[in-house]
Amino acid sequence: MTQKISIRFITDKDIASLLEIENSVWTNENSPVIHHYDSLEEYKNKIADRSMFVATDGQHILGFVDVHHPTHLVAHQKQWVLAIAVRGDVQSKGVGKKLVDYIKTIAIEEGIHKLSLRVMATNAKAIQFYKKNGFIQEGHFKDEFFINGSFCDDYQFAYFIEKS
Repeated sequence: MTQKISIRFITDKDIASLLEIENSVWTNENSPVIHHYDSLEEYKNKIADRSMFVATDGQHILGFVDVHHPTHLVAHQKQWVLAIAVRGDVQSKGVGKKLVDYIKTIAIEEGIHKLSLRVMATNAKAIQFYKKNGFIQEGHFKDEFFINGSFCDDYQFAYFIEKS
């Protein structure tokens, strides 16, 4: 990308753009559920307990990363589960990397030890992206999903924050 990408915490004015991204990027190749929200209110309710950061070029929302603890258990408070989405027209242009790098930095500041996520085996580009950005495969869920008449494996990836 030629324009500068910045990352910041979401604001209410970002919700419509985030909804548009959510409703456009998910397919059976990258999600067991095709996410579709019919209203801003429905989407706001879905993300109410999440911490979300957006990538912006100053005019448009290019993508987001959503972070949350896996459970409310005290024992899970040093881990974040990530969900990343980047607008289709700017994928493979550095937006995802900026989001991941930013979250790694914030995780250090927040005392987070582990970032984790799940990715379907059919999503080869995402698997390559996560490996390139230091994530390692922790789990392999064989035949985890049955989609369009076929079974699909799912992987869990993790990035461990090293203390400096």
